[in-house]
Amino acid sequence: MPAAVEPELRDYLQDAFETIEWRELQPIVRELSKKSERTQILLRAPERIEALTAQEIESLLEQIPVARRQRSQVWHDADDGAFNRAVASLLHGAEQDLGARIAQFLAETQAINPAKGVELAGELLHFTFPQRYWLWSRWMYNPESRTGVLPLLLDGDKELRGDSLGQTYLRVGRAIVMVTQVEDAKWLFDGGLGATPQDRPFAIDAFLATTYAAYVYGVTAWRLTREFHKVLPPLPRLVRRMLGLKTSPQSTVDSRQ
Repeated sequence: MPAAVEPELRDYLQDAFETIEWRELQPIVRELSKKSERTQILLRAPERIEALTAQEIESLLEQIPVARRQRSQVWHDADDGAFNRAVASLLHGAEQDLGARIAQFLAETQAINPAKGVELAGELLHFTFPQRYWLWSRWMYNPESRTGVLPLLLDGDKELRGDSLGQTYLRVGRAIVMVTQVEDAKWLFDGGLGATPQDRPFAIDAFLATTYAAYVYGVTAWRLTREFHKVLPPLPRLVRRMLGLKTSPQSTVDSRQ
């Protein structure tokens, strides 16, 4: 549990964290895996990206939380292929420096601000090549407020600060490796949350989202009234919202059956 909180609250959070029913989150991992499969159909091959239609781009952005409400702004220039080319360069560009590719993507998608743009880049990278790239959402690390689950687990954001958003994305990736090497949590990524090794990246996503959701619940219960605490959604539902998944009862059905 986070060390960057007062001792009594940390003990309270530790107790709350130990009550999480991790296996109840397995459907979320499966849904993230299915989302990746849909993304890969569209983005895994450069020539497929070039052929994306406006309807396919809108469908792609619909499943990305940071772009969902602004999808018309993001692909406003899709008709001339600009968005397609920006995505192709991000995912398959010849530039070896990932930070440079992210910077180029941000420059070519100026319809949204850079903070949201790098989240979009992280989503595209992660769900197209989940074994190679990682997610970065503001609940994981917000450089402006210096908050999120990673600073909590790392006892601060010293290891996360970068000179650019691209460099910060790389630091977020290294931080994820660090926090998932905790001995007591390894079982979650090796069969506890995911059924196969291919599920491991999405088990990590679910672990980080659940850890932060548990922190939000714990702080709320610690500092505010029980009545206010009751208005928060159930933990799995909050985790789904954080990861951009549907929160209807149907979304909990095992999509692999």
